[in-house]
Amino acid sequence: MQQDILPTTKRIAESAKFVSIDRGALEEFCSSFSLDGMGVAEFGDVAELDIPESIGLVRIFNCVNFCFWARRGEEKWATKINGEVIDGAAGIFRAIEEMYKNGVPLLDAHFLQNLNQEKFNELLGGNVEIPLLDERVKSLNEAGEVLLRDFDGSFMKVFESAKWDTVELTNIFIKFFPSFNDRVTFEGKEIDFHKRAQLNADMINCQLTKRGEKELFNLDKLTAFADYKVPQMLRKLEILKYTPELAARVDAFQEIDMGSREEIEIRAVTIWAIERMKEALKSRFPLVTTRQLNDHLWSLGQAKSSHDKPYHRTKTIYY
Repeated sequence: MQQDILPTTKRIAESAKFVSIDRGALEEFCSSFSLDGMGVAEFGDVAELDIPESIGLVRIFNCVNFCFWARRGEEKWATKINGEVIDGAAGIFRAIEEMYKNGVPLLDAHFLQNLNQEKFNELLGGNVEIPLLDERVKSLNEAGEVLLRDFDGSFMKVFESAKWDTVELTNIFIKFFPSFNDRVTFEGKEIDFHKRAQLNADMINCQLTKRGEKELFNLDKLTAFADYKVPQMLRKLEILKYTPELAARVDAFQEIDMGSREEIEIRAVTIWAIERMKEALKSRFPLVTTRQLNDHLWSLGQAKSSHDKPYHRTKTIYY
């Protein structure tokens, strides 16, 4: 469950062979850190919708929010909306938003349950077929089935059952929706990450506060959302260090297998690097949270530069 992320990843971070934290670089980043201009990870215009609609679309987005990278030499998936070409997570969010505005019944559990690959690919309107199309459609089918079986077909029922508790909301997604259960077994022990389930709660909270609603409570219990963009940014800042062997593989765009020691270490050490940041900042910014630092780093990573190093490439539904 969500509360198992820190203890299970700590074991990996403390015994990591391929990834480490440079404390000097971390302290340098923290010494110049300011809350002014702190980045926020958000996109789309769902604020125009009512709360049930916006929560539903955030949930749909997080069903399919994973694995946007392309192999070297291949064209990356993107979609065009109002003349603007958008790729990655922002692209699929905007595509979902446009579908809904154009009358596609994305919040209808029966529609989700019966959606097929051909129809979803057509609705996305991408330049190429999106990676893991089958897995994305299965996640949407799963959402429809679980909503009909356990929540009267309503995304709001899922939210209401959590009673404004971030941890409970995250745990509901982990428990009821198997595609959100981001857990691996390594050397006989389970390690929890739960990136999409946590991000989903964070994004729902953002939609509530935009409308002047109260925040969810227990937001400070969220950990970093271990994906591929945040460790890329940490490596650019020289906070994350890879061994020469792993660095060469990542920089050569070689795929890192899901569940391999290297992939698990990248994710676990990312989580703990941001935990260490929070600890280092506590004396100056006692209220700063891990999720805020995560969102800030993700936002910084959206600005491309010639100094960027590649992110690690793993074929997975979890990020």
